[in-house]
Amino acid sequence: LDRYARLKSPIHSWDPRFKIISLSALIFAFSFTKQLTLLPFIFVISIIVLLLSRLPLLYIFKRLKYIALFMVPMVILLSTTSGGKVLFSLKFIPVYAQGLTMSLLVVVRTFAILIVFFVMLETTPFNRTIKALHAIKMPDKLVSILFFTYRYIYVYLEELRKMRIALKLRGYKNAMNYHSLKTNGGLVASLLLRSFEQAERICSAMTLRGYTGKFIIRAQFRACWQYYVKEFAVSLVIIILLKTTCSL
Repeated sequence: LDRYARLKSPIHSWDPRFKIISLSALIFAFSFTKQLTLLPFIFVISIIVLLLSRLPLLYIFKRLKYIALFMVPMVILLSTTSGGKVLFSLKFIPVYAQGLTMSLLVVVRTFAILIVFFVMLETTPFNRTIKALHAIKMPDKLVSILFFTYRYIYVYLEELRKMRIALKLRGYKNAMNYHSLKTNGGLVASLLLRSFEQAERICSAMTLRGYTGKFIIRAQFRACWQYYVKEFAVSLVIIILLKTTCSL
């Protein structure tokens, strides 16, 4: 998540507490947008945030393409099953105007939200993000879940890689048949069992070291006027967006 967290940009230099609060509020403002006329505005704002972060555009777009694969079936279903006025027909399949409008609204909002979300995560080292969440009084249990998920997901991915190599060395080839599905099901089940057993060992080890479920973080954050200026700029965009949404 923090591969490009060491770059220099106005977003990278922003205090993570202000960044999380401001960009999260911007994401919520995007999610409340229901007018087509505001879609270009929110998309342009998300692109401006991305450009200010100086993150590699190709890197972000590669992440977005996987989301696009999930959006295509949704667009097809909404466009052909929403009912209302028929815009045109593809042979025997009607395409509804209301469905296309809803699809456009969902797609643009989704990509705008994800761009801002990726910028928020990618421009701060993850350990500082955790400290910032704790500093803004995020519940300790939620902070713990996020921290341990990030820490151990790579451990389990490495376990999965080793198990797949072991299968290939035994002559296994993935295919769309009953044997492959059964093997993959056993692989997932084995990984879940290993993760459950390892979670118990980790819990016991941390309990012995005095862990009680509460993070003790000694990070010190200091605010300066530049942080407030950036937060004011984002807040101004949010106010304009919400006021325009309510007036339309």
